[in-house]
Amino acid sequence: MRFHHPDPSRRSFLGLSLGVATLGGLTLITGGCAQPEVRPRFTELSYGHLAPLMIRAGRVDVMESYEAPMRAPNVDHEMPLSPARAARQWAFDRIQATGETPYTVLMTIHDAAVTEKTLGVQKGLEGAFKSEQAERYDANLEATVELVDPDSRVTLAQASAKVWRFITLPEEASVNDREAAWFTLVEQLMDDFNTRMEKSIHTYMGAYLV
Repeated sequence: MRFHHPDPSRRSFLGLSLGVATLGGLTLITGGCAQPEVRPRFTELSYGHLAPLMIRAGRVDVMESYEAPMRAPNVDHEMPLSPARAARQWAFDRIQATGETPYTVLMTIHDAAVTEKTLGVQKGLEGAFKSEQAERYDANLEATVELVDPDSRVTLAQASAKVWRFITLPEEASVNDREAAWFTLVEQLMDDFNTRMEKSIHTYMGAYLV
């Protein structure tokens, strides 16, 4: 899939609203008058507050070679904000074409998977009095940024970044806890990606930076 640069917009960097009703560590589920758990709302991550990477090109495109499996152990298709969507937003916020050349800046997302692993927890009476980490989520993001001559299809310069993060959740975590943790995981993953990709672009594409 290829995405063209959307109209610029500036969204708030982080929006998170949680509403959870608990009693003794358990989410209340009762009939009649019980209030349902309020689902959190998440905004897109925005990088418009950072200085743009101005590249001597005519346009910026984003392409995904990664396709979410849409089944376990992957959970990226269930997340309120997936690494792939966050990476696309990063490209359109941070990379800008100056219009000086007919070249195309192409960012290709090669990996944006998030997988779930069940951790062993202690059973029995002793385990009942412990709060243990029950689930682990591993997030990966790998992408390349190329400057391509559209006529010859020759890559004039290329930068790349590959990052990885994980997070664990306790066994009593609610659905809201899980989604909030997923959002934080992607936020931290993108912070790492932003740092590494910017450094790589300056290192390997410096001749085409303004």
